[in-house]
Order: sequence, then structure tokens, then C-alpha cells
Amino acid sequence: MPSARGTVKSSNGVRFTCTFDIDDMMFIFSGSFTTTVPHFSSNNVTVTYDGEHQLSSVRVFDGHIGARNFKLELANGPVIEGVLDIPIPGMSVMGNGVWSGN
Repeated sequence: MPSARGTVKSSNGVRFTCTFDIDDMMFIFSGSFTTTVPHFSSNNVTVTYDGEHQLSSVRVFDGHIGARNFKLELANGPVIEGVLDIPIPGMSVMGNGVWSGN
């Protein structure tokens, strides 16, 4: 399975943005949680996927965040995971996001 390195940053307790460089193109996953999550970020994120066709459209996900890592499993297969820059309390999460690229 292909994978790519990237970053993630939350913005307001509900929204977050993941950014990945794949074959010299930026792929961005802009997501929202169904519940409030403490501020988090990571410069050590990996997305694993079967093909770039999976990195498009609106996608639902579930997973966990905290204490030191996070993992989001998208319904169509890709997994976004990494080590948090600063630990936060652990919790299960769910939500949705949209992929964009340029």
C-alpha cells in the first residue's frame, strides 16, 4: 500500500486539516469531529491508501486521539495516523472530511 508523510493541525476544537505531499501534489483532508477535541498538532503524520482515487470527495471516519498518538480510519479505506506533538487526553472520535488537491 502506498503511503505519504504529512502534518495535521486542529483549529477550533472541532475542525482540523491534514496536508500531504504525494508525487509533488498537495493533498489536503479538511475534517470536522462530531464532538469537541482539545487542540492538537503533529508534524509526524502518515496516510496509507490503495490508490489516489481514494483521496477525493467527502469521507466519513472514526478513530481515536490521545494520549500521544492518533489514528483516523476513513470509511473508504485510507488510514491517517501519527504521533502528537503534545499529549492530549485520549478519546474516541468520529466525523467527516473532504479531500482537495492542487
